[in-house]
Amino acid sequence: MRLHFEARGVSSELDLAPGTWTLGGAADDGIRFPGLPSHLLELEVRETRIWVTCTAARPVGRAVLAPGVRRWLLPGERIRLSRLAQLRLEAPGEDPDTLRLLRALLEGAAAEEHSAAARLTCVAGVDSGRSFPLLGATVELGRLPSCEVQLGDSAVSRRHLEFTAEHGAHRVRDLGGRNRARGNGQRLRSGKLLSDGDVIAVGRSLLCYRAERWSAALPLTGSGTGQPAPPAAPSAGGAG
Repeated sequence: MRLHFEARGVSSELDLAPGTWTLGGAADDGIRFPGLPSHLLELEVRETRIWVTCTAARPVGRAVLAPGVRRWLLPGERIRLSRLAQLRLEAPGEDPDTLRLLRALLEGAAAEEHSAAARLTCVAGVDSGRSFPLLGATVELGRLPSCEVQLGDSAVSRRHLEFTAEHGAHRVRDLGGRNRARGNGQRLRSGKLLSDGDVIAVGRSLLCYRAERWSAALPLTGSGTGQPAPPAAPSAGGAG
């Protein structure tokens, strides 16, 4: 997997082998950036994706990742390391909000589980990795505890979207949230009938819709500006 370190307009590339890597400014960090705190974050690198876990709250993509929360890093997303330095996962020529890229990511996800219920799976945002079954004739999405799909994203309205079951699929209606939702990269048309694999952007979150037949189960998931030291090999059974 290829990451780009960017600081003061200078970019360096890092090609990481599969394994678990720690990133920080300590000599024993697998990926060392001089001037950063030790063990700033952990990267779990696999053949097709990277998960990130931070030791302190840190901006990842469009949201702040809480400490200890494991998050799937989407291609094109940036991890803010300090005021002047950031790490970016290389994107395959597409904006990470587009339908084609997200479908490609989901096709390479972990094993799928069969389910009788349609569901929404959050693939980016503070609720990344959570899956919400759409049970009942109507389901509301928002921040309120009364919403069947309750998100922790502060950019989501208290009552943002409504899903209505219809012949094995769902129609989605925007309830007038302050941030208009988008479907498959375009402004969401209220009353749109969803198809399996459709991607909904709401607030700072991205959710993938899975119809009744099956669903993808996704795993849950300073001030330094110096150039990184060459990465050491990841440890066989733990952090690099």
